Amino acid sequence: PYLCALLDDERVEGIGAGLLGEDFNYMSSDGNFYVGDTAWHSDGYKRPLGYRSIKLAFYLDSVGRDTGCLRIVPGSHRIGETYAEASHETIATSGANRTEEDWGIPGTDVPALPLEIEPGDLIVFNHRIKHASYGGGTRRRMFTINLQQRFREEDEQLLRDCISDLAGYWHERAYTPLMVETAGPNRMRHLEQRLVHDDHLPELVARARQKMNEPRRF
Repeated sequence: PYLCALLDDERVEGIGAGLLGEDFNYMSSDGNFYVGDTAWHSDGYKRPLGYRSIKLAFYLDSVGRDTGCLRIVPGSHRIGETYAEASHETIATSGANRTEEDWGIPGTDVPALPLEIEPGDLIVFNHRIKHASYGGGTRRRMFTINLQQRFREEDEQLLRDCISDLAGYWHERAYTPLMVETAGPNRMRHLEQRLVHDDHLPELVARARQKMNEPRRF
């Protein structure tokens, strides 16, 4: 219940409303111990055009350029522009680092902006932007919250397609029961659209279970 309530925090609410509109949708969240390097990737480069998705990330440990902080490639989120499209083609998208093969340099040498932070800082970035992490140890504790603009009625199928991504994680509903059961009216405003359009997930999950030995990981 405590972690679910992070969505209710006025600072999270204010960022979501300011960047996505007051009726933004909550997508998902996760907490991880990160170990080692994370190759260059986007969290959702091909997400529906016309809709912005963002990630709020906060660490419980100090992280610097050489100790696992987030690095981003500025401009790589501008889908449709030559630079962003070229970056997408030559930077890994599924965790397989191709930068040495394609560019002749290691991932650590890709020109990027390191976001060095201390506990208490919050990073907010577009899901389309290319990002990575290098030099981290075995205890980088990071929590994230993913938010998205509310979909227009005429784009209902786009929303359902976006929700379909959850099937690979074997999620049969858009949210866990606890997130919904502990929600007040304000939180429900950010949950209700995806809840209305997640009825296709059980069938997709059943298919995924036939093809996968275990669910995907965030």
